[in-house]
Amino acid sequence: MRNSLLTAVLIFAVIFAIAVPTAAQNIPIDEITKITVEGNDYVSDFEILNAVKTEVGDQTDQEALRSDMQAVFELGYFSDVNIVFENFEGGLNVIFEVVENPVLREINISGNGDLYSEAEIKEALDLKLETVLNVKKMNENLKAFQEKMQDDGYILARYKDVNISEEGILTVEISPGYLDSIEISGNTKTKNDVILREMPIEAGDVINIKKIQRGYQNLHRLEFFENINPELQRVESEENLAKLVINLEEGQTGRLNFGGGYSSTDGWLGFVDVSEKNLFGNGQNISAKWQFGDTTTYSLNFYEPYLWQSDFSFGFSVYDRETERTNSDGDDYKRESRGGSITFGHPLPNDWRTSLRYRVQDTKEYWSDDSGIIYDNSLRSLTLGFRRDSTNNRFHPTSGSINDFEIEHAGGIVGGEMKFTKFNWDSRRYFHGFKNHALAVRMKLGLSEATTPLEGEEYDLGGSDSLRGYERSDFDYEDKANNNLLLFNIEYRIPLNESFTGVIFTDAGNVWEDRDSISLNDLYYGYGLGVRMNTPVGQLRLDYGWDEDQDGQLHFSIGNTF
Repeated sequence: MRNSLLTAVLIFAVIFAIAVPTAAQNIPIDEITKITVEGNDYVSDFEILNAVKTEVGDQTDQEALRSDMQAVFELGYFSDVNIVFENFEGGLNVIFEVVENPVLREINISGNGDLYSEAEIKEALDLKLETVLNVKKMNENLKAFQEKMQDDGYILARYKDVNISEEGILTVEISPGYLDSIEISGNTKTKNDVILREMPIEAGDVINIKKIQRGYQNLHRLEFFENINPELQRVESEENLAKLVINLEEGQTGRLNFGGGYSSTDGWLGFVDVSEKNLFGNGQNISAKWQFGDTTTYSLNFYEPYLWQSDFSFGFSVYDRETERTNSDGDDYKRESRGGSITFGHPLPNDWRTSLRYRVQDTKEYWSDDSGIIYDNSLRSLTLGFRRDSTNNRFHPTSGSINDFEIEHAGGIVGGEMKFTKFNWDSRRYFHGFKNHALAVRMKLGLSEATTPLEGEEYDLGGSDSLRGYERSDFDYEDKANNNLLLFNIEYRIPLNESFTGVIFTDAGNVWEDRDSISLNDLYYGYGLGVRMNTPVGQLRLDYGWDEDQDGQLHFSIGNTF
């Protein structure tokens, strides 16, 4: 029997509550001679009775019939189930009276905040129209969809209202949870807009914890702060709101570095390096360097990550370098290089970033006694680059990857006397090792198509940043040019304490003049041990590598190899 009006209103946080059916009262003790169903217009007798364990010929049993009534109710098709009895052929006819849920005619979704399309939500509910609404199945699917929203980062998302009308219209209203505001505290130097532009979420957006985590990583990469502590706080309101509070502790962003050393290619040298990563709290990076000795260099670099508050980045560099050298005949000469570059960048989907760089360089070689010019050349090039960094830590990554791809073209319509096209690919991958150890793997490939000699633009191999155990001069051939490069590096990094990290490494690589000569069977190998030390001026790196002839070579540098 159906009530004249049936409206089931289900409001819940995560899971619907299913009411317990009315228990049969004052069950007479007698033999069951028949079992029937009444009130079902759409659900078949067979499907209902298939859930009933009691059989014809059994004696009536209160607990057994209560269990059968619960089993029928849990089919999900009914808003009420009851049992009545009538005499039949010397025994009892057990009648299961059911009240069917409405036939589902329409599903309306509201309040989802464009998190998912209506079609996606209906697919997740998996309810068929023109059939009796199965509340059990609906509850299970709504619970699964709630878990999906949580897994996708919508941690405040919940069901605000679920309603099925007599006409069979199911309404599902979702409250996704919105960000009321962002509060920043502790930033004494860095401006608020510099911090907020790193957050991929703003007031009024649906709260997604993954976006907040990505914003935390962006702020961490800036290296402006000693500590960053973002937290969500509920806002007292009838709406599903929360505010994001970002607690910061400013760090040291300006540095003055100086030192000296010896290089087999550049001889004795000293340097003074001044840099500021957060100029006037605007997030701009500027640095100036003076290197003196057998090589004298002056350079100035500037980088603006958000040009005029847009998504475009801008950077420029200028330099003047003079080197004193001696040729194979013992004659002294000087090499002068002056130039600079301008670079524009823009983000791409999936954390990729593209950049376009215009580079200018004029190079001249002349005898130290001013007796004449040996070499005079100009370079003008355009470089299109693509980069993606998904590492979990900028300086000590244990997961993620870095991928760089560049195409550089010089000459032709770009100008300059040098003419070439270079393709450079640098791919790095990081893995968790034993305990807090890390495994780092790198592959670097450089290919060039040169119309003019790559004087000063050849690929370098050997030394602290590429093939350890060898010096760069080991691959400077007089009879061929280093037009192509292939390099592999593997490091296993073992943190010893907060200041020191031990490293075991293996390197393999070579350079070739012709691309057709590139072969994995023609690689040079190096291996060795190293240590990294964290200092106020950066990470110092000391490696000792052996070549294939077991000859050892000490390498000293600053920062990770890759």
